[in-house]
Amino acid sequence: MTATSPSQRYCVVALLAPLEVGDRVARSAWPAHVTLASNFLAEASTAELVEILREVPLADEPLTFRVGDVAMFGSQHDIAVRLVESPRANHLHALLTDRLEHLAGFAADEPAYWRGGFRPHLTLGPAVRAVDGEIMRSTRVGIARIQGAEAELVGAVSLG
Repeated sequence: MTATSPSQRYCVVALLAPLEVGDRVARSAWPAHVTLASNFLAEASTAELVEILREVPLADEPLTFRVGDVAMFGSQHDIAVRLVESPRANHLHALLTDRLEHLAGFAADEPAYWRGGFRPHLTLGPAVRAVDGEIMRSTRVGIARIQGAEAELVGAVSLG
C-alpha cells in the first residue's frame, strides 16, 4: 500500500490465545487478547505496521496482566470487557501511539480511548472468560486488520 491507498482499520493487541498471521476471526468471537491500541485508520502497509512493532521496545519477557473489574466499552457501551492492570501495557500504548499517530491517514475510531483515556482491557465473549485477580501472560503482540465483522492477524512479533 502507498500513501495514496485508501485507509484500512487496524488494532494492536497482546495475544493471549493461539492466533497465527493470516488467521481470520469473527470479531464477535475473538480469541483472548488485551488491546494495546484500539481501532484506528491508517494508510500503511503490513510491513510498515510490523516495523513499528519491531521499533517499540517490547522487552524480552512476556507481558503480564492482572484481571480487574468488568466495564462496558464501545460507543453504545454494549461491549463487556475486563479491565487489566499492567504498567507495561500503559507504557507500550504510549510508545505505540507516538508512532502510529504519524502514519499517513491516521485517525483513531474513538480518540477518547487513546493516550490519557487508554484503559487496557480484555474483551469478553463466548470463548473468553476471566476472573478478578487472575494473572494472564502474553508472549506475542499482533496487528489485526479489521474488515466489517472480521479481523485478520496481519503481523506479529514475539516477546522473549
